[in-house]
Amino acid sequence: MSAVDVFWYALVGLLLAGYLALESIDFGVGMLLPLAPSEAGRARVRRTIVPLFLANEVWLVAFVGLLFGALPLLEGKLLYALRLPLLALLTAWFLRDAALWFRGAHPGAAWRRTWDVVLPVSSLVLAAGWGAVLAALVRGLSTNGGGHAVLTATDLLHPFALLGGCVTVAGSLRQGALFTGRAVPGDSVHAVRLGRVRRAATPALLVLLLLTAVVGALTTGAPPAVAGVGALAAVCVLASEASLRSGRTFSALLFGAVPFLTAPLAVGAAHGTTVLATRSGAGELDLPEAIADAASLQLLAVTVLPVFLVVIPAQVWIWRVFAPTDRA
Repeated sequence: MSAVDVFWYALVGLLLAGYLALESIDFGVGMLLPLAPSEAGRARVRRTIVPLFLANEVWLVAFVGLLFGALPLLEGKLLYALRLPLLALLTAWFLRDAALWFRGAHPGAAWRRTWDVVLPVSSLVLAAGWGAVLAALVRGLSTNGGGHAVLTATDLLHPFALLGGCVTVAGSLRQGALFTGRAVPGDSVHAVRLGRVRRAATPALLVLLLLTAVVGALTTGAPPAVAGVGALAAVCVLASEASLRSGRTFSALLFGAVPFLTAPLAVGAAHGTTVLATRSGAGELDLPEAIADAASLQLLAVTVLPVFLVVIPAQVWIWRVFAPTDRA
């Protein structure tokens, strides 16, 4: 195994982390749609993320593409191990995007009410699902009778996985409240409701991070790594609150994204270069086995890396142009 192998593995994780950090806002905005007190308010909420969510999803597409190219064996084993949870996540993803696009396609009240239910429910499934799946990967998957790694219902219902899902839901609600709050008048009913959500979500998120760190230390094979990642996330949530109190909402959003950035980091910190870990040790996959051959990696280096130099500034530009600014 070489440093180049580790670089590509880390880059795959970074793309997933970037997707989760950006999409946490979209998840939260979607879940908070019912708080808008009027049709005009719900339309405003939709407009806050429609220009951004497609740009955010570029990170997911890049993650999947690079996973296929740089870690082809891992891609196949992950699709097998996570096939049912991934199907649920894909379904929720399609429904969430459909709700954003189709809600305004028909003037009927029943049509809009239907999508007003689909959007928060699918956003909740996405937030909770990603958190639970990543927590299960940190803990290690089960092994079936054929010796293959597989994510079972028992894995998803384990307290550590449930806590992981709760962390991402609470964090997304907080991010969504912060983001939407920048787009609504500060003295409106909508802004008051969003403020209540944020004030409730912040201590809940801190408690959930603490519980996740404790349960992870007791049930995973890497207590220091899990505790360290949890502590980093908690410190950044506190920093986010401090930024918000000083009037720096954008900085608060950046710090609030750290729990989502650390979720894929926790997988790597817990298992090192074991890219697919099981609790029994059977069916595991190590990085030297999973990585693509040298010729494929060289091709990726000359085709993929230059694209990132364009995509990242483009993402920054899109957010500068379309993201809402604070309103009085």
